Amino acid sequence: MKLFQIDYKKLVLLLLPTMLRREVVYAFLKAMTAPVISLYNQFTSNRDNNLYRLQISGQVCYLRRLLNDAFPSANGNIRIEEGSTSGNWQYAYDEDYDPYQKYLLIEGGTLFWDKSTIIEGVSGFTVYVPVAVYDVNNDAKIRSLLNAYKLLSKHYTIIYE
Repeated sequence: MKLFQIDYKKLVLLLLPTMLRREVVYAFLKAMTAPVISLYNQFTSNRDNNLYRLQISGQVCYLRRLLNDAFPSANGNIRIEEGSTSGNWQYAYDEDYDPYQKYLLIEGGTLFWDKSTIIEGVSGFTVYVPVAVYDVNNDAKIRSLLNAYKLLSKHYTIIYE
């Protein structure tokens, strides 16, 4: 937006009366506005970062964009494949209903579903990352980015190829 585009050097010169437009006065005013310009640059940088973060959602295409932007050494080779839901999943509750425990009914049997465990058949996705990107720190960064933007019900696996 043009609302946030301010050229402070030009603004100082335009607000300075014509009879005071000398090099010494202009240099002094530029030095006085240097902290404001520094804060303005930090603000615009933070605003651009926030606008970028707001563009990302839990969709596969946006997650792929996020990871490829975060790791330019991958040359855009990070890809994500969606998983499929297998089985007939229905939520069922016992007579002693506990709203904090979820149960899944699978082919007549009841299975306790804890969100910290990954259950086969629950829809998720697989992230394929080039081996050149592999590092313990990069792995932690990939996981933190995915955890920040993915849906809570989705699970993922990372495969380095």
